[in-house]
Amino acid sequence: MKKGYILSRQNLFSWLTELNGSLILIGPVAKERGQTVFEKVEVPQDLHIDYCSTMLAPRKFIYPERQTLFSITREKNSYQTVSSSGSLSSMIFGIHPCDMHAISILDRTFLGDYEDSYYRRLRKETMTCVLNCNKACDKGFCSSMATGPFLRIREGYDMEMTMVKEDFLIEFGSQKGKTMVEKAKGLEQAGESDFKQKAALEQKAILSFTKRIDTEGMPQLIMRNQDHPVYKETAEARCLGCTNCTMVCPTCYCYNIEDYTSFDLKITERRRHWDSCQELNFARVHGGNFRSSRQARLRQFVTHKLATWVEQYGCFGCTGCGRCMTWCPTGIDLTEMAKRIQEDHKMGIVR
Repeated sequence: MKKGYILSRQNLFSWLTELNGSLILIGPVAKERGQTVFEKVEVPQDLHIDYCSTMLAPRKFIYPERQTLFSITREKNSYQTVSSSGSLSSMIFGIHPCDMHAISILDRTFLGDYEDSYYRRLRKETMTCVLNCNKACDKGFCSSMATGPFLRIREGYDMEMTMVKEDFLIEFGSQKGKTMVEKAKGLEQAGESDFKQKAALEQKAILSFTKRIDTEGMPQLIMRNQDHPVYKETAEARCLGCTNCTMVCPTCYCYNIEDYTSFDLKITERRRHWDSCQELNFARVHGGNFRSSRQARLRQFVTHKLATWVEQYGCFGCTGCGRCMTWCPTGIDLTEMAKRIQEDHKMGIVR
């Protein structure tokens, strides 16, 4: 039998308030123009629990946009790595299932055959609390990608919460998460009826999706048709090469490294920052640029998310969060490009 607890909204905020002194609380906070942003939270009541999506995924607290890796002080002839965190651990509260899935994909990249020590340290020091989605976002299609609207992964997270009326059903993905939740006051043991309500809410949420895509055989179809005209037509008519799609994608992991030296030449720092395959110079190597056209760069984004990622990591690189099309200035939709290839295949136009 499944195990979990029921916690009222009032007791939830009281619990988070108590935790806020022993760790850094990060969560979704409502901003101007209807936007929600993940940031450090001082007052738990500021949390925007009913949010739909954010521009930047919570991955930025585990894999920061900019990060200093180490510094060299010439005066002391010393080398020093830069700590990626302070004295307190963090908890990211309210992560949607698709974004938690994205973090699990980043784990395969940064904690696979070659471990990234900076990522590992932040990942280890950060607790993750997932909040299931009771309804679909306008441009979300996570149900099609098997990443939502309720949590699908069974490891790699600490807590899972489902809003049941005004209460929260809390389940656990780690002993650390269970220990943390059991510090809350007003906990009640969850019963069979609570889990039945959760199952009903999940089915209702799945039915609320208006955006869907059939992923059956998609990787093979995409790879067989890399010369499909949809890439050239979309790139020439709409793609600005702005890199928005990759900057907001929760699974993109490419970065660039640069060295910075102070004007007095006493200190040198090595820093890394997010990079993008959609940037013109990303593929520039000695002798030329092997993705000099927007068509080639756009195709790279689509094929990596919907095809080659499966070969690399055994899953799609797209979680169905809808951020790339939401924040694209011209509304380019990778699902529509994929659907066009699928439709041409059904009509016998392409392989």
